[in-house]
Amino acid sequence: MEAKIEKKYDGRLLEGPLWDEENQKLVLVDILDKKLLTYDPKTTTLEDITLPSVVTSVSKTNHSKLIVSTHNQLLLVDKNKKNHEEYIRLDTLEKTMRFNDGKCDPYNRFWIGTMSEEGEEGKAQLYVVDEKGVIKSAKEGLSVSNGLAWNRTGDKFFLVDSPKNKIMSYSFSKETTRLEDEKVVIDLSDMDGFPDGMTIDEHDRLWVALWGGSKVICVDPDKGEIIESIHLPVSNVTCCTFGGDDLQTLFITTAKEEEKYEEAAGSLFSCRVGVKGVPAYTYVY
Repeated sequence: MEAKIEKKYDGRLLEGPLWDEENQKLVLVDILDKKLLTYDPKTTTLEDITLPSVVTSVSKTNHSKLIVSTHNQLLLVDKNKKNHEEYIRLDTLEKTMRFNDGKCDPYNRFWIGTMSEEGEEGKAQLYVVDEKGVIKSAKEGLSVSNGLAWNRTGDKFFLVDSPKNKIMSYSFSKETTRLEDEKVVIDLSDMDGFPDGMTIDEHDRLWVALWGGSKVICVDPDKGEIIESIHLPVSNVTCCTFGGDDLQTLFITTAKEEEKYEEAAGSLFSCRVGVKGVPAYTYVY
């Protein structure tokens, strides 16, 4: 399959796409330009809000606000009023570390990983935020905590640690946030690029963006096999999510590469994939 340019954009590092079902719009971030973006597929218009720091992920809440991760903060952002307030600040985060990919689980908690801006390995963590706004570490020893996904029954969690070139799975439950029974879903060491952000479809298949690999791959986690690929004309593919009125359009974010000029790099892409995605979960507080 081939992806098409959905919206030409000059983004340095587009990431974290989220489908807003209520408004039928796509919300995403431009990390380095500190922007929260909203794209309307019907009108192809793109609106933005500039925040005071790098903005790395976005999720829905049960109020009229979005929960947005920045360098070491979680903000509550009101898109309509275009204002924000600090919700959580993680002062224990080292200066070389920042928040990275984040997403809500089926039980209304918000999960957010970290990464080193200096490429240090083994120092990243994955945190979880409960309904009271309490943040705690759920997993240590990661390098770049990236894509997250949960299966339909909510008893399995999938995680990407990009430099390790592996997608891992863990047992999961509503009662505990301990990540146990770690297994390798697939080792992508032989592929070009590194696994980055990912999403999941109604059949529990993982759709994974490959940074430096010019594609999104679809992985059957039960078989540990790649069953589909979507090709893009740019190197750095960062993340993807299902959207559209039937949840069968895969929206794909990309990034520029300073050493290489690619005309469409940093644009938003899309591809009709013939399978439905899973609606985004909501953080309840």
